[in-house]
Amino acid sequence: MVNPGMVAAAGVAAVGAVGVVCAFVLWPFAPATVAMMVAPGAGGALISKAAFLANPQLYFHLLRHAGVAAAVAAFA
Repeated sequence: MVNPGMVAAAGVAAVGAVGVVCAFVLWPFAPATVAMMVAPGAGGALISKAAFLANPQLYFHLLRHAGVAAAVAAFA
């Protein structure tokens, strides 16, 4: 029998992994000085403005499903 909690946790882990991969792939293209912005809904944490503008939908998806720490880490 499949535990629904385990399925949800696996989904959150997969979403977090996608965010980390996106951040890793986009990192080499970041300029030397990265413009930062206050992350929406993250209590004043700073994230890369370029990364957020490139994919705001992913940021809000991570924020809702994986939590503030995962969203900020993926867009740092």
